[in-house]
Amino acid sequence: MLYPIQFIIDTIFPPTEHELLLRPVSKIRFTSWYRPHLAFGTICLSEYHVPAVQAAIAACKFEHSYRAASLLSALAQLHLSTLPVKKTLLIPVPLSRKREYKRGFNQVTRVLSGLGQLPYHTSVCSTLLIRTINTTPQTALTRTGRLTNLHQAFLVVEKNKFYLDSIERIIICDDVTTTGATLKAAKETLLPHVSKEVEIMCIAWAH
Repeated sequence: MLYPIQFIIDTIFPPTEHELLLRPVSKIRFTSWYRPHLAFGTICLSEYHVPAVQAAIAACKFEHSYRAASLLSALAQLHLSTLPVKKTLLIPVPLSRKREYKRGFNQVTRVLSGLGQLPYHTSVCSTLLIRTINTTPQTALTRTGRLTNLHQAFLVVEKNKFYLDSIERIIICDDVTTTGATLKAAKETLLPHVSKEVEIMCIAWAH
């Protein structure tokens, strides 16, 4: 049974199906779906078919849900805490300027902004790598289309390359990967600008 205040709030602002599904899910419960696995060169932290994981990604991306973002932050925090100590730069896969303006935010940046303290130095940079083309959403394409859709879609901003100074590891992050095409394109764009000694990893919340 809902508490009276919650009932009133839900009457005025009806919750979405995703919000209702996530309401009883704590961060501890959410991280129990942590299932790290490798797919297409990307470390995927969980499985997209899990209803709560799917709901959190959708609510964070399309419904402006800070709570969903905090659950995904807990998942990312769990994995990042297991990595060796290295000075790390976290790079969210950028949206096109048009898409980010329409949405109002980058959902991956929001998740990374909610991370707590890690056992090594980290910083989040959303201005080094930009998307120059407003590509067709990957979900609307076939596998072949996804692999070619992102050709030359990303660019490194020369004036912001100082973010790479003394960095030992770069982690490019996205919410979902299906073919790995987006993260692969982002990584290939960064590679010529990074020392060979710098480790570059790709992470997605789910696959």
